[in-house]
Amino acid sequence: MRVRVKVDVRQPLKKDTRVKDKAGEWCNVNFKYEKLGVFCFVCGIMGHTENRCEVRYSMEIDDGRREW
Repeated sequence: MRVRVKVDVRQPLKKDTRVKDKAGEWCNVNFKYEKLGVFCFVCGIMGHTENRCEVRYSMEIDDGRREW
């Protein structure tokens, strides 16, 4: 399913969420984003890249894993 939504880009983008189906059962919905501008793969916030991410530089050890 593809939907168009408005998102507050000052907050980190979500990777997934839980919703109830018609039967009342919980299921996970994974999000895919299209046409993003400058995006940080470390903290999930738009407006900077991981090279300028405060979260990345505050990490003691950067193992290189990115959840995005």
